[in-house]
Amino acid sequence: MKGEGKMKSKKSLTVVAIALVFTLFLTANVFAAAAWYTCNIFKVGGYTADDGAIQVQLADTKGAFPKTYFKIAEGRLNQILAVFLTAASNGATVYVYADPAAKTLTRVYYNVE
Repeated sequence: MKGEGKMKSKKSLTVVAIALVFTLFLTANVFAAAAWYTCNIFKVGGYTADDGAIQVQLADTKGAFPKTYFKIAEGRLNQILAVFLTAASNGATVYVYADPAAKTLTRVYYNVE
């Protein structure tokens, strides 16, 4: 009987450890920080925030964040929008400096591959 109690305890600890690892894996994307990401473009413009800012919907190719709307920096709207529209029309990815938590991006490069 004593061995049975230890076995249940080990199983319980294993289940808790697996659940913890799984939870950390699922929430890792929530804590993504501002960095450079290679992204697929899903939507450009068309969706505006309450303040009238143009947004784009991007997803990191490595899974750091799923389809997420980002606000385009106001001071660089025309330049950044031009890069997004060109890349989207050619089916190319973009390389962006973005903050997934704040949903902002400040720099974008067209990926030519």
